[in-house]
Amino acid sequence: MQYEHFDCDTRDGIARISLLGPGNPLLADLCDEFVDLMLRLQEDQAVRAIVITDGEHAFDLQPDLASMSPGAGVDGGFNSVAAGLELAQRLVKLLQECSKPVVTATRGDIHASGLGFFMAGDVRLASTTASFTAPDLSVGLMPEWGLMLNLPQALGPGRTLEFLWSGRMLSAAEAYAAGLVDRVIQDSHWEEALDEFLTQLARLPQPLIRLTKLAAQHSGQFDLTSMLSFEFEAQQQCWDSRETAECLAAWQQNRKPVFLEPEAEDAEE
Repeated sequence: MQYEHFDCDTRDGIARISLLGPGNPLLADLCDEFVDLMLRLQEDQAVRAIVITDGEHAFDLQPDLASMSPGAGVDGGFNSVAAGLELAQRLVKLLQECSKPVVTATRGDIHASGLGFFMAGDVRLASTTASFTAPDLSVGLMPEWGLMLNLPQALGPGRTLEFLWSGRMLSAAEAYAAGLVDRVIQDSHWEEALDEFLTQLARLPQPLIRLTKLAAQHSGQFDLTSMLSFEFEAQQQCWDSRETAECLAAWQQNRKPVFLEPEAEDAEE
């Protein structure tokens, strides 16, 4: 299926989504497309990893402030803002609840709502040419897209407030040092390094991917006893899966794993 705002190419178990330009689309214009695309990829058993990259434009999803602003301070005027918030919540949850690994990767400039979109990935990669700017708080609106959870977790409360209140831009190196980015790649080696990482993801058993993602997402809510119990039960699920059995056989035979049709329980969230 063709999309207006996204291009998706699936090969070797990897779905590569790139944003299409020109310009910065409004969230409402691309939400339905993105939800449809992600649900299709979630159900496609041939897809083992998903990467979302800035293609012809940056991660920069602008709210339609021009049409919303007349409703500020007016009874019932929040309805237009609420609609956008619900769209953002839907997309963030879709990425976080996807049982497959979702990588967000950028070589460009990330700002406004695009920062929340980028931060919603499981793993965030950036080239040395990338830059990151906080949402513009001068209009008097709160950051969205879960940023008030993700930024303090990465930066800490004080650095989060400094980043938001100053509105300053961070280079890729600064963003990595601050914890907004999980890895910085030299721009000259971008495609090669990205392909290598995605290929590694596609070779990991899907039950392992799903369970490690769950464990990492809930690690802040677990105490040691709870996590040890989760690890025990998760390890049994991995051990009982066909894909782990294949990975162990491939390791013993010094070859790459070959995955056949997934078991029904392997594909469950």
